[in-house]
Amino acid sequence: MYYRLISIGTTFDYKIPLQEQLPLIKSAGFTHISLGGGDLEHSGYLEREKRKIIKSMTEEAGLKICSIHAPFNTGMDISSPNCVFSMNALDFLKRCVDACLHLEAEVLIFHPATLSPDNMEERQSVLVKRVLSLMQYGKGENIRFACENMPDPVANRILTKSLSVIRNPRYGLCFDTSHDNLNPQPFSLLEEFGNRILTTHISDNRGQEDDHILPFEGNYDWNRFKKMFHSLNFNGIFLMEVEMRESSFKEPAEFLKEAFIRGTRLMTADATANISSEGF
Repeated sequence: MYYRLISIGTTFDYKIPLQEQLPLIKSAGFTHISLGGGDLEHSGYLEREKRKIIKSMTEEAGLKICSIHAPFNTGMDISSPNCVFSMNALDFLKRCVDACLHLEAEVLIFHPATLSPDNMEERQSVLVKRVLSLMQYGKGENIRFACENMPDPVANRILTKSLSVIRNPRYGLCFDTSHDNLNPQPFSLLEEFGNRILTTHISDNRGQEDDHILPFEGNYDWNRFKKMFHSLNFNGIFLMEVEMRESSFKEPAEFLKEAFIRGTRLMTADATANISSEGF
């Protein structure tokens, strides 16, 4: 199976202004970008006037925006048992929906909980309630909502409960391979909910930290991933969420070119054939 459309997150290096990132991304071969939520000042997608600038710059570069990643700081806890906190997160996510509509991004990505969450059962109920409210806010629009798997098993149980309860095709999973590699049971979520994947966060790590390095720079089992992923009926845009900070590729143009090559190779290689870092 071949995915012709491939995207990369603007998270690859926040030190590079968006207007400088875009031509580099296009030159590397990518068709789309995903606006990151880790540094809202980088793109400013929550501000209407800045969205006009973003739209103009991406069109000029010949790129499209496939998705927006919602903020994920400690104040953005959509499953918090504290009603004030979860409602505050919901309000932020509604603003992100507005940004998606303005920028013609079809997927909004968000986290199910903060790191190391407590009160799991209560959070499961809260997340379902807030997601349903969010979907109602975006009702009638071409927006899908992708909740991201986390390194923390409790956060993933909060997520999977919502996937089990909310069967609407507009709600699904953003599968993060770096997070999966840090999970005590990697691939279990992909095996159970792979058919609910709306988008991806493809990157690697060395099994200790969320490095977000290039595929095959770490120790994730890419051959197992490839075989499982190729068996799914995924028709979305393949999104790389890689970062330069821990990668061996330190020059932006080279890093982006390598990211495109490795991402494309994962999607075009024979699902039954093993591949390794030696092939790059």
